[in-house]
Order: sequence, then structure tokens, then C-alpha cells
Amino acid sequence: MDTFPYDSWAEAIEAADGTTGYFTFGPGGNTAIVIISILGILLATAWMAWLTNDEESHLNEAAERLNGKWGI
Repeated sequence: MDTFPYDSWAEAIEAADGTTGYFTFGPGGNTAIVIISILGILLATAWMAWLTNDEESHLNEAAERLNGKWGI
């Protein structure tokens, strides 16, 4: 399957004038990559906060259970 849209690399380089963006950190202005990056960072941060709070609640529950059992 040939999905290269140009007949030659020279034609592809000529078409890549740097004014249009695409979904990489390459040249060109494209706000979609900025939005996707910000969403990724926000989602990763929210997930880490949730994971930390969830683990804290599990550890506190286990500590209370062990304290009740052994009374230490």
C-alpha cells in the first residue's frame, strides 16, 4: 500500500513550506497539538492525584484495621 501523496521527495519538500501545521512538534502553526498536549498533561495530573488519594485511603483503612486487631 503506497500512501505517500507525492510523486517524489523533491515535490514533498517543496510542498512543506512550514506555514501549515500537522500533528507533530514540527514547524507550522497548529493549535490542535497544543490542545492535545494540554489535555494529556491535565489528564495525567488528574489521574496521578486520584491514584495518590485512592492509595492513601487504602493504606489508612489497612492501618486502622491492623491497629484494631493488634492494638499497637
